[in-house]
Amino acid sequence: MSTPSRPQPQNSVKIALDPAEARVWRGRGIVIDLFRFSNTICALLESGRRDVRVYPSPAMALSARRTLPGSDLFSEIALGVEQYDNSPYTALYGSDPARPALSVTNSGSPAAASLLLADEILVACFANFPALAAYCRANPKPTLIVPACLFYDMKHVEDMICARALTEELEGRDAFPAALDEIHASGRVLDFLAFRPETGRRDMELVLKKGWMKAVPRIKFKAGAGLVENLA
Repeated sequence: MSTPSRPQPQNSVKIALDPAEARVWRGRGIVIDLFRFSNTICALLESGRRDVRVYPSPAMALSARRTLPGSDLFSEIALGVEQYDNSPYTALYGSDPARPALSVTNSGSPAAASLLLADEILVACFANFPALAAYCRANPKPTLIVPACLFYDMKHVEDMICARALTEELEGRDAFPAALDEIHASGRVLDFLAFRPETGRRDMELVLKKGWMKAVPRIKFKAGAGLVENLA
């Protein structure tokens, strides 16, 4: 007869190493898609957007766009319609915060949608580390940090580096300087800039700065749409 597994401590934190871990997780899930999705969602809230929605697939996002006249679509995926790039800079400075914002991405939105059994789904990046960590410490729960690269391309190592730094941040230690050095050493910043000539440099200036955003996004999925609220 097997021994029942012990419940995890309220403040336990671990990093997902496989998508399957996120799909069965029932505690707090924190999604990190550092270079784009996480910062774009935070920037949309920071800009004053009150209606922000996340979709697991392009088809669902396009369907929602047809039923939400005047909405803005944010994605790095070419969807064949008028859209904004999945750009934190554009989300913050180059779009109308009065309009609904719809987000669908290669890795971040599928990562969030994988956490359907979770008690709550948060979004993290360096920019909101202090605000998010303060919220989590004030509301302890077993926590799974989900690097979005698990759902798209494991070569996007910045997500895993940021996830490790967040485990330190949640315990009151600042691992940001070492994480920043590791990300630069990986070559991923140059990769990003090479493929994003329009806003890439301005995006990266925001992405690689700690603590300048106060937004703490929480996503609640309902009928396929991830409705985003700001806990800050």
